[in-house]
Amino acid sequence: MKKYISGLSRLLLLAGVMVTASCTDYLDKAPGSDIDENEPYKNFRNFQGFVEELYGGIPSITSTDSHNAWNHGEDEYWEPSDTRPVSYHVDQGNYRVMVEDGTYIYGFPRNGNGNPESDKKADKGNIWRLSWKCIRKANIGLANMEKLQSATQEERELIQGQLLFFRGWFHFMLMQYWGGLPYIDHVLPSGETPMLPRLNYRETAELAAADMEAAAKLLPVDWDKTTAGRPTLGNNNMRANKIMALAFAGKCLLWAGSPLMNYESSGDASYNTRSEEH
Repeated sequence: MKKYISGLSRLLLLAGVMVTASCTDYLDKAPGSDIDENEPYKNFRNFQGFVEELYGGIPSITSTDSHNAWNHGEDEYWEPSDTRPVSYHVDQGNYRVMVEDGTYIYGFPRNGNGNPESDKKADKGNIWRLSWKCIRKANIGLANMEKLQSATQEERELIQGQLLFFRGWFHFMLMQYWGGLPYIDHVLPSGETPMLPRLNYRETAELAAADMEAAAKLLPVDWDKTTAGRPTLGNNNMRANKIMALAFAGKCLLWAGSPLMNYESSGDASYNTRSEEH
């Protein structure tokens, strides 16, 4: 009996050591360490999955069911004394409502009330965080274009065109509220504090427009008529295309040439015809 208990004890001890060792080995691994770093870029399907996250990063700025009153004009709010709408805060010069997670965004306070739908809408209203995140992602994609080996020329152009479009478009989204910005066209080192010069509105707009014009040369008018778009036939109409790229490039330059933005850029409160040369 003693022998039996002794043997059982040894067996249990050995099992415990094996479990502990295997758990330790598993916990020592970094998240995603078993995935090859080139996996997201190796073919069109994988790379397009990487790009799809940029569509998910598009901020919500016109959601009327979220107490957003942009469409009501300057003289009308959701309610006469309501101070919740984002348009009210923008009129007060308080752009922090589109930056901080802890504030209410589009009427939804993040106050720990356990409403995931409210938090989801609040996250989609964070234009500052979403835009910089997606600009970085677009730059990472562009920096890894050479890793897209298993792809046709059409597929390569679709990927590159979308990345260029979104890099320009997200800068344009930021410019509308914060004016001229540093234009980030490369992957910034994650361990360093960037010290980049702030451009004026026109300079930022021309770089954003250049990215979108470059994208227009690569993107189709209709994804359904491309070979790469056939697997998602009928569901491609919201993907970035040539018309979107040219339209936003034009809008970007039109606003840059306006008297208000030209005054910010040059001190001249008249139309800037230089931006119209594009």
